[in-house]
Amino acid sequence: KYYLKISFPTLTIFFLTFLNLFISNNFFDFGQLFVFQAIFFWLLYLPKFIPLYIILIAGILQDIIYISPVGTTALVFLLLIFLFEKYNKIFLEPSFFELFVSFIILFTLGVIILWALNSLINLKFLLININFFYEILLNTFFFPINYFFLHLCFKKLNLNKKL
Repeated sequence: KYYLKISFPTLTIFFLTFLNLFISNNFFDFGQLFVFQAIFFWLLYLPKFIPLYIILIAGILQDIIYISPVGTTALVFLLLIFLFEKYNKIFLEPSFFELFVSFIILFTLGVIILWALNSLINLKFLLININFFYEILLNTFFFPINYFFLHLCFKKLNLNKKL
């Protein structure tokens, strides 16, 4: 039970990775940065249970799934984590609305950085199509659902208690 508790944040990150893979093949695509929803949540509540190498592995896995240059998503995740930590020091007890707005800003910035990085790697500006905005809108819509689901698990597993 103890090991399930300490590995639950990592399990949810990889679960969302494979859920996105399944959903994108059958319904709609959340995009490469969908996993950032779980990373954002766990960095907020249990940062000590999300080691950096797990985030790097998740980013590389996303690159393999989306057939993009290996390391680009991991680099974007690292940049977003750096920005999140700066944000987190400013607000001690943010409300859900503040978290939601900060997630939208960070996610949108992440999508733009990922596009710019891929454009730089390809040595040409990649086209921005409707999927770019669709991905941002879809993740904005599903973030509250994922947040409340993860928060429910957080409370039910008593992860807020000392482990």
